[in-house]
Amino acid sequence: MTADDGDPAGTLAEHQTAVGHTQPQLITPDEESPADEHGQAGSMGRAFLLLRLAGVVSIVSGLTLLATLGILEGGWIVVVSMGLFLTCVALAGEILLRWTRKMMQAERDRAAAIFLHRQTELQDIASRDDLTQLQNRRFFYERLEEELEKAERSRKNLSVAMMDVDDLKAINDEFGHQVGDVVLHQFGRILNRTVGPGHVTARIGGDEFAVIMPDADRREADQLAWRLWDELSAVPVWENGHANIYLGVSIGVGGYPWGGTDLEEVIHWADAKLYANKLERKGFDQSDSVASNNRLSSAVVDVLSTALDIRDKMTHRHARRVSRMAAVVAREMGLDPEKVLEIEYAAALHDIGKIGVADSILRKAAALDEEEWRDMRRHSELGYEILKGIDFLRDAAEIVWAHHERCDGKGYPRGLAGEEIPLGARVFAVVDAYDAMTSRRPYRHAMSRERAAIEIATNSGTQFDSTVVEAFLVMIRRSPEGWFEEKSAYGPVAKRTGVPQRRPVGMRDG
Repeated sequence: MTADDGDPAGTLAEHQTAVGHTQPQLITPDEESPADEHGQAGSMGRAFLLLRLAGVVSIVSGLTLLATLGILEGGWIVVVSMGLFLTCVALAGEILLRWTRKMMQAERDRAAAIFLHRQTELQDIASRDDLTQLQNRRFFYERLEEELEKAERSRKNLSVAMMDVDDLKAINDEFGHQVGDVVLHQFGRILNRTVGPGHVTARIGGDEFAVIMPDADRREADQLAWRLWDELSAVPVWENGHANIYLGVSIGVGGYPWGGTDLEEVIHWADAKLYANKLERKGFDQSDSVASNNRLSSAVVDVLSTALDIRDKMTHRHARRVSRMAAVVAREMGLDPEKVLEIEYAAALHDIGKIGVADSILRKAAALDEEEWRDMRRHSELGYEILKGIDFLRDAAEIVWAHHERCDGKGYPRGLAGEEIPLGARVFAVVDAYDAMTSRRPYRHAMSRERAAIEIATNSGTQFDSTVVEAFLVMIRRSPEGWFEEKSAYGPVAKRTGVPQRRPVGMRDG
């Protein structure tokens, strides 16, 4: 049979040439036995199934055009499958490529996770104290800055507790530094279980610790202090069968917005309260002699004055001068020795509240703006807060609180007038104004003694108490210039008033 006679082989050859195949697969029924109906239908079904599958694969892979040809002619079905084979190869390659990419991405993700984990570990190590496993100083200040910003944005409270472990040096000296380390470690554990959720604990110095309390007000911060004191009094932090160590800790609390509006102010407020608490906790033994308690009182005032000297040397020198003048004026008024000493102490410590005022304000050469002036005026109240908890300074604290009041009621912080103002504060107001006028400032020259005395007299009965002014003018007339700058500030006054001789408050050279 020739091609012209309808030879299927000829037809196949033509299609072979058309698609470029040289080895076609021929699917044909037995020539001598006509195909049954079911066999032919099955073959056709398989052919069309292959065509459908090829179409799906072609769409999914998007790689090649399926070159599958089905020919139905005279009972013969011819499927050219080379295109399907190539598509399957391409599909397998695509699957392999995607799997490889997936594995590579998984490996990259794993490597990134390992790197992130190790980086976090290193950051954690760098931010922790080795001994106590609390956060360290650097972390504390960075976190506090962040929490202050959050509190300011959300207008919520933030509290900070600064802590000093009492008598750590004595523990180290008596039991050794290894025991001291155990004590610090145990304190860290107690502190961690005492604070509330979300609080941050840190060791910021040898015996110094701190806690950041987001969303906590002053009352909640005070409650933390009491809980910690209760914990420490209940259980010894170290024992060996022969001795038990019960740890004490001094705590000062500051916060936003009630204790300042920036990090520096909040920390200074907390430090000032810490210092007052430390002095209060040491206390005074009523059975001790008057001389012994007087020596301790003088030492406490000396330490407080020295703390102020560290913050602001100019303020400290001013306090040194006015304390001497105030004591002499009080004596001139005929006050008893105890009252003279109370006024002298108050004058020496009248600006102790500036410990809680930001350095940027204390050291500003130009005039203060309204907000800075408001912060500066807080120092009298803060000074009162610092001193009121110290027994022998309780009355002096009232003087410190009122030392910027005026007899005409135009002073601050409470606008007291006349005899509402403690007598010691009225005495101080006169000598403070005199020293301010006769001291040189960056923005003006110092007044002469005579000119300053005239200004004091002019304001008698309005700004100043007239009885105090009278005694002050007597003192000025009979005192040589510069007498109040002598280093033995308490000595001459004490001798004339019957007050025991004391060394000066913070009288260090420079």
